[in-house]
Amino acid sequence: MTIRHHLSDDTLLAYANGTLASTLSVVAATHLAICPKCRNQLEFIFAAGAAELEVLEPDFGSGLDLSIIDEITQLPQEASSIKPENLTLQTTDEKQVPKPLRNILPCELDDIPWKRLVPGISHYPLKGFANPDGKGALRLLKISPGMVMVEHSHSGQELTLILRGSYIDEVGRFAQGDLADLDDNLHHQPVADTDQDCICLIATDSPLKFKGFFSRLLQPLIGI
Repeated sequence: MTIRHHLSDDTLLAYANGTLASTLSVVAATHLAICPKCRNQLEFIFAAGAAELEVLEPDFGSGLDLSIIDEITQLPQEASSIKPENLTLQTTDEKQVPKPLRNILPCELDDIPWKRLVPGISHYPLKGFANPDGKGALRLLKISPGMVMVEHSHSGQELTLILRGSYIDEVGRFAQGDLADLDDNLHHQPVADTDQDCICLIATDSPLKFKGFFSRLLQPLIGI
């Protein structure tokens, strides 16, 4: 697996500080479990923070051991207490679901009881990760080969992690392991571009903005 798209520095900093929205934190943790580059960046953030604390309060920062970072399994409700301790990189078995996501799925990915949104596009909402303001959502999305998503933009941040398959949009091509870190400046329309289903883990911290009357009419019904 070659990962070409990563978490932004701002998102990593928010995750490390425990200020990233609950829904977004699940996707960030799942990507961090398989991405060496983002894990190195996270380790650097923790190390920089520890160094600053040691300058300000020598006895406080000196006890932090950042030589090894073990499994990132913190779920959003624990984000405020993330500790930089013992986080080892998960193997990148292409059929294996990263542990942070696997811990909250009700079954294997192949057995997910998908709910059809429109022909060729299904989803599975993941409950229990509401943001404090009640906005946003966390869900799995399955796009059939060749299907075109509804054109949309964002009213906040969206994180999309590709679990299987791939899609292409105005930003580029996103394949397994890639993370699309999108803000409210982007308007896009993903297309599943291989002969297999594209399965994604998607989180938002506010509703999407759909183009077209029919799509906007359906939005309250599907909760995106």
